[in-house]
Amino acid sequence: MIIHKIDEILYRLENCIVYKKPFSHIRFGDGGIKFLHSLFYTDLTQLAIICRKEGFPLDKCVTIAELWGYYARRADYIDTPQVYFDNEFWPRTRGPEKPITEKTLERLLMWPDLYYRAEFDNDSYCNPESNYLMLLRRDGQKNILDLMKGRKVAMITACPSVQYRIKEHGYIVDAIQIVGHYQNQYDNSFDKVVKIIKDRSTHYDLWLVAAGELGRAYSGIIKETGGRAIDIGFVAEFWIGKPLHSRLELYLNRSQTNPLELKLTDEGLKFAEYI
Repeated sequence: MIIHKIDEILYRLENCIVYKKPFSHIRFGDGGIKFLHSLFYTDLTQLAIICRKEGFPLDKCVTIAELWGYYARRADYIDTPQVYFDNEFWPRTRGPEKPITEKTLERLLMWPDLYYRAEFDNDSYCNPESNYLMLLRRDGQKNILDLMKGRKVAMITACPSVQYRIKEHGYIVDAIQIVGHYQNQYDNSFDKVVKIIKDRSTHYDLWLVAAGELGRAYSGIIKETGGRAIDIGFVAEFWIGKPLHSRLELYLNRSQTNPLELKLTDEGLKFAEYI
């Protein structure tokens, strides 16, 4: 199995921006794994919890899973949790000295079965933390902010104030607002966002998607309609000043020279060659 490094992904993305080719990067993470497991193994209690938080009705779960499969098959990169089990990347934890639960570990180890059932059929893999790793400032390598500089960028997010925070650092982004967790995104935002994407996908050089489980579909639609999408997830919240998740704090720190960027800690540097 090949897990593509960040510089490979960004090189391909930049080429697609320059030559106006479609592109999508879709991360499912442990949240996606839990959704697929709940659906395929009929864990209705867990499924109801996910639906309530992510804002889509139970009777749309199969439709959403089918959309995931359709767009995953066509994505340039999808993530795999296998990186956590190959000793070439830091382990998946809840925080320093806090291992993940046995239940979550069991689900992550089932990823090949779940991806097969979901018909993802794409072995162009990336790291689940690739959204954060794209913020790293490393000698001789570009990060996602370098690719944003001077370009037209749209961001789908529940934190529209992010556009003003990053504008202070010279990046111009149009925020397309969605409702947040527990606010019924499917009914209140989904159709509106899909229409905006279809109308304006090629108007922007790059789309940044921070929209939870429904965001996987947005990223796929952006590519299908000629645009380029990166799934940034909680990077949007990091950019408005919120701290990194505790699972990352041992390995990554906010840069002191640019608060939108990250740097590897001494512990994180042990894995630099695999990033």
